[in-house]
Amino acid sequence: MSVSYSRRLRAAVAAAAMITTATAAVVAGTSAANADTASSVPARFEQPREQLKALDFEALSTAGWSGADNAATADPAASTEPAEVAPEPAPAPPPPPAVTPDELARIVPGIQPEKIEQYIAPLNDAMVHNGIDTPVRQAAFIAQLAVESDSFRTFEEYASGRAYEGRADLGNTQPGDGVRYKGRGAIQITGRHNYEKLSEHTGVDFVAHPELLSAPENAFTTAAWYWTSRNLNQVADTAGIVRVSEIVNGGHHALSRRIADFERGLNVLIQP
Repeated sequence: MSVSYSRRLRAAVAAAAMITTATAAVVAGTSAANADTASSVPARFEQPREQLKALDFEALSTAGWSGADNAATADPAASTEPAEVAPEPAPAPPPPPAVTPDELARIVPGIQPEKIEQYIAPLNDAMVHNGIDTPVRQAAFIAQLAVESDSFRTFEEYASGRAYEGRADLGNTQPGDGVRYKGRGAIQITGRHNYEKLSEHTGVDFVAHPELLSAPENAFTTAAWYWTSRNLNQVADTAGIVRVSEIVNGGHHALSRRIADFERGLNVLIQP
């Protein structure tokens, strides 16, 4: 087994230091007792070369000396310099709101001021999570909600719902379905069939508890579900607000207002 020159030198210096110290102690002690006797102590290591010859480097190399120590000796900087730690990345800033309270008030002039603070967060959350993320899509979505909910005054249709009784196209096949599943939510979802689909999507049993659909915490989530289930983002992008209104309403009810609210919303969102 080979021992590097630096290791030999370190061993020699250490051993020589111990020998010199021990010899000096013996000589000093002997001088105190008897100077003549001190001069007769044999000097085994009289020359540095003799000291080096006397060291058993092979034994030293196997008695606690390791390859790791040799590697550290070869490059002292590698064992003493701390590893450089990369700085923590800065947290990403929160995304800006899709629509500000001021913008909502300008898009829907009839909205009650106290409703703005209550509804702005769930409205934005519904849009952000459903790809309603351009001025055209947002203006179309808000225009439909504004008409369907009477400027966010109600999330339940004013009419009784009897007009929907027996409407097979809405899935109202059981007695009382018209009233039970009348329009609710920010987009006035109507009919047993839509309530069933919505329950499957959200995990909330709106079929057994249709009144839950008019609760504010559900009104915007369910409106966004209806919007995406009809692929209305693409319809708004390509076919325009009239076709969006026809799909939402099933006809042309309040079409002129839907168009006016859309145009106002587009102006506000493009030039805030």
